[in-house]
Amino acid sequence: MLFVSAAAAIAPSCFLDKHKSGISLKHMKVSSDQEAVFASLLSTIIPETETPGAASLHADLFAWKMLDDCSPKSDQDLVLNGINELNLYSQTSVGQFFNRATEGQRIQILTEIESKKAKQKSLYTFYQKAKGLALHGYTSSEFFLTKVQVYEQIPGRFHGCVKA
Repeated sequence: MLFVSAAAAIAPSCFLDKHKSGISLKHMKVSSDQEAVFASLLSTIIPETETPGAASLHADLFAWKMLDDCSPKSDQDLVLNGINELNLYSQTSVGQFFNRATEGQRIQILTEIESKKAKQKSLYTFYQKAKGLALHGYTSSEFFLTKVQVYEQIPGRFHGCVKA
């Protein structure tokens, strides 16, 4: 009876899909490894300082949702293939996956990608797309719109003494 109950408790973990996505997307299949690499890429682009970075504001989740809901299949494929290319480039450059590299190594990799944009066009295009998604997610966050650039709803304030 003890062995049967132990097997019943342990068996479900043996059948779990290790590459299952942590987020549910309608049009894309993303592995947890791809999620981790993309999240570390965005947190390298917008790091944590005295203000929250991309990781704290979940810019990666915003980017996945935008890619899934608002981007054509070609952009989705560009990002998924770009993540794999970034990992391959990282392995040849520093000897490990991008998300396992140190912060300095990740910055070095991204600097190399920007400087070799003509030689590795697809990787550079992916990097530019990821950077755009990171900035869009960051500048659309509640923190940015309430603390950095205070958003004022239309019609805004009336400044009667200012000439137009």
